[in-house]
Amino acid sequence: MNKTKKAIFDAAIEVFSHCGYDGATMDEIANRAGVAKGTLYYHFKSKEEIFKFIINEGINIINESVEDGIKDIKDPHKVVKTAAKLQLRYMNDNKDLFRVIISQVWGDSERNKELREAVSKLINISNKSYHGIIDKGVVSEDDARFLGYSFIGILVSIALYDLLNGEEYDNDEIIERFLKYNDVLHILNK
Repeated sequence: MNKTKKAIFDAAIEVFSHCGYDGATMDEIANRAGVAKGTLYYHFKSKEEIFKFIINEGINIINESVEDGIKDIKDPHKVVKTAAKLQLRYMNDNKDLFRVIISQVWGDSERNKELREAVSKLINISNKSYHGIIDKGVVSEDDARFLGYSFIGILVSIALYDLLNGEEYDNDEIIERFLKYNDVLHILNK
């Protein structure tokens, strides 16, 4: 992503996060990005196009980070732990993006449906990290899918917790708790 698009990306996330989709304007995005309105329209035809760009680009960044982070790891437990840490760290560093996702995931508009598809990509990223433990017979594919959804639920819950309380949290502690509860649930299901 070039410097101008990166500035627009960051500014749009901030504007959508603080103003909501309906309250966000192209003028405000251009202003916060430090670009002329014509420059903004050169890169994006509409607010909707910018919105789709930030969601898709954010999810692609998470996906690339996770894939790069786990590609050489052989231990399935470490794969899950590393993938979870990377996703949590990205969310912690990009809280405004997750606020945008949370705020727009419900509803019946085309944008809401597309956002749910994007969230499905996040779930698939989580599911990928469970393949090693599926292959070893630790969990079934259905359980791994459920754990993928559960992890995304944790990400959303942490974002909501942070939004409501304004408190910082320790990524490593959250991951350890998540893995501990996954282990407990697995034992209970035997």
